[in-house]
Amino acid sequence: MVEKEALHAGLTLLRQPVLPLMGIVQFVYLTGDFASMEEVIGQMPDDIETGYTRYQDVPALLAPYADLLHPLLALKAGEPSTERVVDAEGGDVDAMTATGALVAQRILTRELERINSLLCAPCGCTLCCVGPEAEMQQAYFEIPLQPGENELFSLARIDSEASRAQRIDDDTPLQVDGRDFFDRPDPALVHWQTGWSLILPTASRCPHLEGSGRCRIYPDRPQVCRRPQIFPYMVEPAGVQGQPVLRLRQTLLAVTDCPYVQLLQDDIAAYAAACELEMMFRRNKA
Repeated sequence: MVEKEALHAGLTLLRQPVLPLMGIVQFVYLTGDFASMEEVIGQMPDDIETGYTRYQDVPALLAPYADLLHPLLALKAGEPSTERVVDAEGGDVDAMTATGALVAQRILTRELERINSLLCAPCGCTLCCVGPEAEMQQAYFEIPLQPGENELFSLARIDSEASRAQRIDDDTPLQVDGRDFFDRPDPALVHWQTGWSLILPTASRCPHLEGSGRCRIYPDRPQVCRRPQIFPYMVEPAGVQGQPVLRLRQTLLAVTDCPYVQLLQDDIAAYAAACELEMMFRRNKA
């Protein structure tokens, strides 16, 4: 079992989320006379204290995220968003909410990739790379893929009108040749309504996982493998009427199978609260 002391580097970043500071930058830019986001960041005070934590050297802390704020330039200029964001009922949200959510998703994704990498390395486990064990209740483990990442795997593919009409968590499992999609001995790729997933059935393993526990494609590994096991869901793909749509969700998901998530649940929940996100803890393998 990993000790908390071994997670110091990642825990330090987890306790200083940048999203609350980016909210200040966004407000100042949209209400002030500034030519760029970099100008706003450069004029931020060195020290800022919030109800959650104290930040030092704020401009340097925010600089790596400045490029992700550029959609706010278009918002301030009154230009329409290139991405559609809807609420839980499927109605379009206003431009400010949509742009803010899209920017926040990208900021959280970049920050959590760094945090998760620092937290994951000391654990030395392969939990994310293998399917459930035989005695577990679950019959498969899902690795959701970004567009194009399915090409990293030479595996059997399930891509049909039926699969593209379903989500992986629908009440009735997708049927393939008269069987549940996960009722197979080997990993497979499935194209869902929301995109591709790598499915690892019971007792299977990622084809790129070596016996030593190393990843054969580590430099090119899927995005989800770069940020186990804390995921931001400010927005999520929602495939409304076959069109690319994002649904506003404002949730932080942490997978409790993971050793560092088990150890740091209070810290992760505090991070979510500081970012004004709903916290969801969930097991992937039961």
